Amino acid sequence: MPTRRTVLGLAALAGLPTLGGCGFRPLYATSDNSESISAELAAIRINEVGEGTERRIGQILKNELIDRFTAGVGPQPVRYDLVIEIDQSTSPLQIQTTDTVTRFNLVLWARFVLRDSTSFEELYHSTARSTGSYDVVESEYATLVAEQATAQDAASDLSNTITNLLSLYFSRNEGA
Repeated sequence: MPTRRTVLGLAALAGLPTLGGCGFRPLYATSDNSESISAELAAIRINEVGEGTERRIGQILKNELIDRFTAGVGPQPVRYDLVIEIDQSTSPLQIQTTDTVTRFNLVLWARFVLRDSTSFEELYHSTARSTGSYDVVESEYATLVAEQATAQDAASDLSNTITNLLSLYFSRNEGA
């Protein structure tokens, strides 16, 4: 008598040929498609990100995106411009009975537009969001460092989300 694991394994193998028929295509597979997506991402010029208090986190986000876009491909001739606006906010997450806040949520929002660099036509726009939290401790310096580290982690997460959204855009519009 076949075991449950054997039956599930055979069922999974039987379903593999049908995945291509439903339009499933791995985004990061090693193929010409992934190479063309990488080349498209590497051809994006990122404008300055953030103003005022968000300037530093904007620099971190921009550097993360440059690293992700050019990884393994290197810089390409510019074909696209990416304009990003970010907002950062904090809100109390954990409040003691003495009305003392001991934990904050930090939310980082990005609205971005991908434009053709020659015609300035808007090709794609979307939003992304990342949330992190940090503890408030007695030392103001330690709390500030925790907030900055949380913001950097949120920027890294945001860059991953933006990269994935743009990769999906290029994957869907391949050959267009």
